[in-house]
Amino acid sequence: MQFTIARAAAGAASFAVLAAVAGTGAVPAAADETRNNRVLVVLADFEDQHHADAGTDRAGIAQRYFGAEGSLQSYYRAVSRGRLSYVPAVPDKVLGPLTLPWHANCDPRAARQEIERQLPQRGLTKGKDYDSLSIVLPRVPCGWAGLAQVGGPVSWLKAGKGGPTPAALAHEFGHNLGLPHQPRRVCPGGDLGACGGPAEMGRKSPMGGGGAGPGLSATQLIHAGWLAAGEHQRVTASGTFVLRPLYGGQKGVRALEVPLGHDRLVLEYRRPEGSLDGRLNGVYAYRVSGDSYRSADPLSPSAGDRDGAVTNLHDAAAKLTVTVGAVEADSATVTVTLNGVTPPAGSGTAPAVVVPPENPAASAPATPVPDPDGADGADEPADGDDPTGTPADPTASAPADPTGSAPPASVPPASAPAPRGGGATTPAMPSPPTAGGGGRPTGPVTPPAATRSNDPEADPGADHDKDLAHTGGNGTALALTTAAGATLVATGALLLRRRNRGGGRRARARR
Repeated sequence: MQFTIARAAAGAASFAVLAAVAGTGAVPAAADETRNNRVLVVLADFEDQHHADAGTDRAGIAQRYFGAEGSLQSYYRAVSRGRLSYVPAVPDKVLGPLTLPWHANCDPRAARQEIERQLPQRGLTKGKDYDSLSIVLPRVPCGWAGLAQVGGPVSWLKAGKGGPTPAALAHEFGHNLGLPHQPRRVCPGGDLGACGGPAEMGRKSPMGGGGAGPGLSATQLIHAGWLAAGEHQRVTASGTFVLRPLYGGQKGVRALEVPLGHDRLVLEYRRPEGSLDGRLNGVYAYRVSGDSYRSADPLSPSAGDRDGAVTNLHDAAAKLTVTVGAVEADSATVTVTLNGVTPPAGSGTAPAVVVPPENPAASAPATPVPDPDGADGADEPADGDDPTGTPADPTASAPADPTGSAPPASVPPASAPAPRGGGATTPAMPSPPTAGGGGRPTGPVTPPAATRSNDPEADPGADHDKDLAHTGGNGTALALTTAAGATLVATGALLLRRRNRGGGRRARARR
């Protein structure tokens, strides 16, 4: 995915950014910090299934993607505090419908390849004319509501009534930014040594099945490079610290990092701010394995309370305790004990060291993802390179905001270029056969089964079509391997052919 940098001359764009973030209370980015991502939204029809009213659909879909409120554009302007804006790639905002020359099926990769084949005929070139491609299909009976490449520039969504939902758009474009699903871990009573494995979705962000109500989590903002200098800090000694609301307008620490062996905890304070975080209120914790902030797991003290804030966390082996104190409108107080050392009273200090930003090379390879009907978000195969970590943009260490002692170390913000695509090798899907060596197919056409291609030039998007992650309506994440995905596609095609043959036999019997 490539981003166009809007520089200071864009006065009108600056005003739009100010308006978009005003509802969050957050300080907007300067005009030269705003990146525009040009999204080419394409309506796609099948030969036997179409958008019911293309004109009405285009207007509604344009609003869902680029409207002033309740849209993909307004959501990411708010959570990025004006650093990222999704803008239409064409004057009409939505292109199409373009026809996929076969009967309706659930093969997103074949759809992508055919759309990409047709776009140059309309004078549209990837990179030159658009950065992201979002394909909107009719309401076909597939097991997903939407799909997206994790770290790539392509998404697939179903139109539904009025277009894709804001929740599905926020979720799928989160995948494009390199974010995976966000399942939670239950740590009974706050015992970090007794946490279970990833369970149902955490609901602290669109990636955790929370819909478009919550913003992104602190760890996701760190991955994207959307925290300012001094807002992400690491505790270096026992002390009492102040967290500011993640989407509030106050200056201070928004992500407090606590060492935990080879891992770390990241604490955030969430409360309703403008259009974001309406049902969240309290301090929430995430466990980061290694340096992968994007894959951090939300922690819950109780299996029955998926939205529950933490009040106490402890790990006997690490001699660590985290205790949440006063929670007020503009701040939350957190006391941290490291290595069993009691926090000193008063205003003692501790050394602070700069924590390097996430290393892009440490990020997992980009993979494609799908989300089914009824899920809060949606996903599918990938195109492009790898999801990216965030490159270094070292800044001077900023003081912590402790009320007692131990200022944490400042973590410099990442500059977060657009995610690249690529990484895993996946089968390339040949385009559907056509009649007469180039004409339209005759009768129902099923895209051919995937075949292995070791030539990346044959299909630049194939590298992103490896693993499919599928989120069911109950929020359960299921990883589908390439082989499993190919089996499902082949099985669906077989059932379709059998149904068509059965219908033909019944028609002949009636005659």
